Amino acid sequence: MDISVNGLKERNESAKNGTNGHAIADPAYKQINEKLEQITRHLLQENDYKQQVIEEQRFEMEALNKEIDQKAVVIAGLKEQLNQCAQHTEGHRQLINKLLNDIEHFQNDIEWYKRTYERRSIWGVLKDKLTKKK
Repeated sequence: MDISVNGLKERNESAKNGTNGHAIADPAYKQINEKLEQITRHLLQENDYKQQVIEEQRFEMEALNKEIDQKAVVIAGLKEQLNQCAQHTEGHRQLINKLLNDIEHFQNDIEWYKRTYERRSIWGVLKDKLTKKK
């Protein structure tokens, strides 16, 4: 696998193994080379892990966005129901007020009836009836 750092590709095997063939047997060079390879492997593993985490988070974000969209639809439906309930409530309030007014009128009519026919004396009623006939 070619590794690029700042856009430059890794040197090929012959260039990696030494400078003019003198550093091939140098233990310090081999140790540095092994450390660099360990660092490279570690960075590649870390990069793979981070790519995996990014992918998982992307899927999670997509799922959360879908959930948000679903909840937005539910909220819109609930708002519509709330508006309908408010309209029905207003209609019911008006109907109740009308019925209360009707009840009040009926009570007034009943009171008039009582005053006119039940509370008057029989002599007053008879007198009114006799005088009206004449």
